[in-house]
Amino acid sequence: MNRTIKWQFIVSFVSISFIIIGAFSIMTITLMDNHFAKYVAVRQEAELVKYTNDLEKIYKKNKGWPNTTDFEQIGLESLHNSIVLNVYDNENNILWKPSTLDELKNEQKIQDTIPHMDNMMGEMNHGFVNKTFPLFSEGEKIGEVLFSYVGPTTYSEHDAFFIADMKKNLVIVAAVALALSIFFAALFSKKISAPIVRVKNFTKDISKGDYTSTSPEKTDIKEIDDLILSVNDLSTQLENQQDIRNQLSSDIAHEIRTPLTTLKGNLEAMMDGIWEVTNDRLQVCYDEVNRITRLIGNIDTINEIESYQDVLHKTSFDLYVLSKNISTNFEALFSKKNIHYTLDGDSVFLSADKDKMSQLITNLLSNAVKFTSNDGHITFKICSEKNQVILTVTDTGEGIHPQEIGRIFERFYMSDPSRNAKLGGQGIGLSIVKSIVKAHKGSITAQSKYGVGSVFTVKLPIKK
Repeated sequence: MNRTIKWQFIVSFVSISFIIIGAFSIMTITLMDNHFAKYVAVRQEAELVKYTNDLEKIYKKNKGWPNTTDFEQIGLESLHNSIVLNVYDNENNILWKPSTLDELKNEQKIQDTIPHMDNMMGEMNHGFVNKTFPLFSEGEKIGEVLFSYVGPTTYSEHDAFFIADMKKNLVIVAAVALALSIFFAALFSKKISAPIVRVKNFTKDISKGDYTSTSPEKTDIKEIDDLILSVNDLSTQLENQQDIRNQLSSDIAHEIRTPLTTLKGNLEAMMDGIWEVTNDRLQVCYDEVNRITRLIGNIDTINEIESYQDVLHKTSFDLYVLSKNISTNFEALFSKKNIHYTLDGDSVFLSADKDKMSQLITNLLSNAVKFTSNDGHITFKICSEKNQVILTVTDTGEGIHPQEIGRIFERFYMSDPSRNAKLGGQGIGLSIVKSIVKAHKGSITAQSKYGVGSVFTVKLPIKK
């Protein structure tokens, strides 16, 4: 059965507290019983020694055993403490013992006291114990005394009340401690579970597409604050992704609608006889069909790269030589815009998909040429560092606005759609570059100063 974190915390906390408090109470009661029993036993032994010394003093005082009346005070005192005292001489003749009536009264007193003791201290062993102590005078044995009492240890009524009160107080303390543990467990569990519940409700709203919900408030618990921060980041990213999807749908619709509208208009005009069917008009229709074909082909290229990242036809080739060959294809464009192009670097052999790398270099150079004005500069640099190769494309183009630089690798994203349309852009080139870099376990970053130029840096592992 699943439990909420609140009840799980309470049950766990109370269970641990119950075990600790119970173990502590049992250990305390056991130790107290054992130590108090030892204390009573020592005290009882001291009483027997005292009676023995008192009897020896009587002998010494009277220079022999006196008559029975001299034993009365000691004998009656011992009976008061529930100890029966019998005194014998060396010939084992009885010198003193309590009267039958006194013994009956003492036995009745013990019988009346035992149930009361049991109620306070639990069941005990109440058998009679007999102990014999020798009596000496000036080093010579003069007799012996026999003590009889309920044992093995005799507790007085005061002792029994003390032990009973201690156990009662321990039970009260344990009950109070357990109640406090339940209270604090409920308090702490609420403190911990409440923000988690708020995060749960917040994530439910996000799952329903509601990104406007109020973010949970921060707490004084680091882990929960980290969770809240992560969920907030997730919400922001999902909201951005939703905006991207909306923009993507709009951009795709726009990119496809424009050539289709042109194509449809031309065909209808020729079919209705408004326009004469000429090669030029057919060429326009053909160009629009090619435009749609290129758009869909670029989308398929990204999907293919992202879907089959591990299916790369890797070979070892000189990246500098490949870059030099591709740069040759752009010489006409460089000349047309009077762009000063520089290829720097040394020979670096890379294990990668050569066709994909050709597309990556082509797209980066095409993007740089597209946004670099006449008489500008483009520098393509290749170098190796540790176990990776670094490609850097620097241009003196318009640059990228700081608010847009984080989105330039998204599909169909164009910082200036109207200008890109004039330049023939579809916002896909850099998306393809990022997909190729990702497929090769590399990274790509962009830095730009708006109105000054941009720097694109690609880092790829030499062997992977």
